Amino acid sequence: MPLNSYVFREHWIIPAQRHDVYRVLSDGKLLPDWWSGVYLEATPLNGPEVRVGARSRAVLRGALPYRVRCELEATELVQDEVIEVVVRGEFEGRWRATLSDVTGGTLVDIDWRVTAGKPIIRYLSPLMKPLFAWNHNWAKKRGETGLTAYLAANGCVDQREPSVV
Repeated sequence: MPLNSYVFREHWIIPAQRHDVYRVLSDGKLLPDWWSGVYLEATPLNGPEVRVGARSRAVLRGALPYRVRCELEATELVQDEVIEVVVRGEFEGRWRATLSDVTGGTLVDIDWRVTAGKPIIRYLSPLMKPLFAWNHNWAKKRGETGLTAYLAANGCVDQREPSVV
């Protein structure tokens, strides 16, 4: 694997029903609404509808002082189960989320395989790979908390304490 390639596996537990989580994750234009501070822009390129082949142009950032520009294309959408996106541009790769029910909400298993084409990341990866991985972890935490907050603001998260039986 090239030194500028990364594999990230994540597990988010979102306290909302799977169909609500799917609805938000599958809609690329919503990225700046819930992953705020990371996704700065997500502009649909071929219409606003959620479908395989839907593309968006995105600008994103992490904690480090650079921005990444890329295009996202939905390549697999299985209602309430799977979202897969191919990424092209300064990042090249695939982001795949598999959704399943767990006690208290939805488990989102994420597999993100990316090669960094942005010159600063590509050329410095041999020396600074741990720093770039830290930057990703900074951003992913904002994704998980931002998705939960977005769903809560839209009435999709049960704010009550679980009852004891």
